[in-house]
Amino acid sequence: MDGILQKVVSILISVVIFFILPVYIAYEKRDDISYALALKITTDFVENVNSKGYISSDMYSEFLSELSVTQNSYDIYMEHTAKKYNPVIYSYTDDLKTIAGKFDYNLYKDEYENGQIVINDGKNAGTYNNLVLAYDLSEKKYTQAQILDVISSMDKRVTINTNLDTYKSLDYRSLPAISSIYELSPNQNTNIYTLNKGDEFSVIIKNKNTTMATVIYNIITFGVAGNNNTRIYVNYGGTVKAETYRDKIVDDDTTNYNPENDKSNTASLVNSYITNGLVVLLDGEYNNGTVHSNKTDTWTDISGNGNNSTLSDFDFNDESGWIFNGLHFSGKEYVAIKDFNLDEMTIEAVVKFDTVNDVDNTEQSVLSNVNNGGIGLIFNQLNSADINKRGKISFDINTLDASGNNSISSVVGNEIVQPNKIYSISGSFGKMILDTDESGMAYEVNAQLLSINGNIEGKDFTETYLKPATGSSFVIGGNPLVGVGATPKLKGTIYSIRIYNRALTEEEIKENYEVDKAKYNLE
Repeated sequence: MDGILQKVVSILISVVIFFILPVYIAYEKRDDISYALALKITTDFVENVNSKGYISSDMYSEFLSELSVTQNSYDIYMEHTAKKYNPVIYSYTDDLKTIAGKFDYNLYKDEYENGQIVINDGKNAGTYNNLVLAYDLSEKKYTQAQILDVISSMDKRVTINTNLDTYKSLDYRSLPAISSIYELSPNQNTNIYTLNKGDEFSVIIKNKNTTMATVIYNIITFGVAGNNNTRIYVNYGGTVKAETYRDKIVDDDTTNYNPENDKSNTASLVNSYITNGLVVLLDGEYNNGTVHSNKTDTWTDISGNGNNSTLSDFDFNDESGWIFNGLHFSGKEYVAIKDFNLDEMTIEAVVKFDTVNDVDNTEQSVLSNVNNGGIGLIFNQLNSADINKRGKISFDINTLDASGNNSISSVVGNEIVQPNKIYSISGSFGKMILDTDESGMAYEVNAQLLSINGNIEGKDFTETYLKPATGSSFVIGGNPLVGVGATPKLKGTIYSIRIYNRALTEEEIKENYEVDKAKYNLE
């Protein structure tokens, strides 16, 4: 009897080891693959929302559609934590150590400007001095149900692209009761739920179906796992980085400007930068000359030199085109400027990168005329083959060494670039006149400088500059190809481009940076 029982047990163990266990391992691997896919899909969705600042019904539907490829059903929990900063006035005691009172800035802003708040009656009656303006932070959480209710609503929607005059003529009763109910465009029958920069947005997903791996595991362990069937659980969130929906208040901004005022504004902007040697100034705010247009495919040079640039392959939508006074690239577009056959120069750009680990390119060219020679401002991705450049911006110059061979002279920034952060970058090379001698004697040096948000790196430039192939244009967003356009690479937004026909000094570069810092609120 004992022998029969042993044989039965042996057979059962053999079945488990040779048949059930391999099947379980196969299904468990399938769950692992599903988890990896669900994690990527969820993180991509959250990053997409945080980079745009809104959720549309199409975005959410696409998210659900992509999750369906894992062949699991999910419970999904979206949460939006809205942050509100309320200005308040604190009054301190004379020793500045104790708070004597706190007041709403909107009610007491006149008193704050006068330096004293006087309360005549009530329990807080008194005179308050040593006033300091600060902010109280409040938070409000919005749930999955509230978000879906907004993007599925069909009541009182307003198109963001509504012409300004049309918008002004709307009866306030026809406006959305909830400020988040908007359409992206009159051609898209979809709402968006808006978030503000600095808010938090997160998504939790977990499978609600019982996977085959769970079924087999419960059979083998006689249900030891109980009712816990969760095999795929993803919790991912982040901070909202932009409010791109605010870029589309009007269909085409050229209708909203006073031409005389704009001429003055444009001239003022140009003159705020160094003008000596300036040959190109492209600015997103004045992309059409003295005005801004969301539709123009020519970026007008406002330096007065007529070196306009031409946009190629832009779709002029949310992913490709003019967005919030900047030009957004998705990796397939480029902008061509004329060829400048110069022996020394300075190139500058204000740019924001979408990604630091581009699977399609190991580097992204911001501004370049590199074609068998030339120079370029290059963002080297984290997957770059050059370890010393990974995640950093470099100013690259093609040179000839002593043997006549092509080589690259690079100055690499120290900072690891962050996605969705605006940078003012400058590359300058050539003769620079310095006046640092104690006797006041001016002298020249050849130098190669790179500035990233005012932080300058550099070295002596002793090499022989190798000019680009004849006929090469300067290209924004890629490298030029003679006669056939360019190889586009950039994924990000360009706000401003400046090119000089001489080498700017450190002081001049910093002066230009201070203008960018104020204009683009740089850190």
